[in-house]
Amino acid sequence: MKRRICTLVALMALSVPAWADEEAANVSHVAIDAFGRCYAKSVPTESYGSAGTTKVYAVDAGEDRLVDSYSWYAGTLHLQCLTRLTDGRNAVSIVQFGPWARGRAANREQLAVAFHAGGRLLRSYSTLDIAGVPDNIAASISHYTVFRDVEGFMTADGKTVFRMITVDNRRLTFDPGTGALIDTTTVTPAR
Repeated sequence: MKRRICTLVALMALSVPAWADEEAANVSHVAIDAFGRCYAKSVPTESYGSAGTTKVYAVDAGEDRLVDSYSWYAGTLHLQCLTRLTDGRNAVSIVQFGPWARGRAANREQLAVAFHAGGRLLRSYSTLDIAGVPDNIAASISHYTVFRDVEGFMTADGKTVFRMITVDNRRLTFDPGTGALIDTTTVTPAR
């Protein structure tokens, strides 16, 4: 009897991570820039994936003003209200992260991150673009990621950049005005 109880407890313990790793359904999401000057409201049209709309508003006295509109949904996004584009205009920069990457290998079909500004897509990167090779991921039971940390928007050498750290400890630095990857450095792994 004691052996059966121990076996049952062990089986229950093994089943908890699988149950706890289920993909969460999409829910509406609001992101605000660091200074509260603008915000984005992302609303899904399906329970999973990137279908939906994202609208960006400038915070004004009285009613807020619609600045940009996109035909996608993101449960994770970052924005900065004043980003200099290559044509010299200022625009709201949005960094869209892809939905849960299902499977056990990075590939060209799954969005990792995309850069948008002024109502248009500047550049997007698949999970394979970021990982470099299919198995350069951190995997759970049902999904994987290519990022360890998102450092976000910051100023480096007098320019605004967006930084992320990959699972293999590469710091990727992007120009949010073009979406281009401008620098890659290796960082010390987190403890």
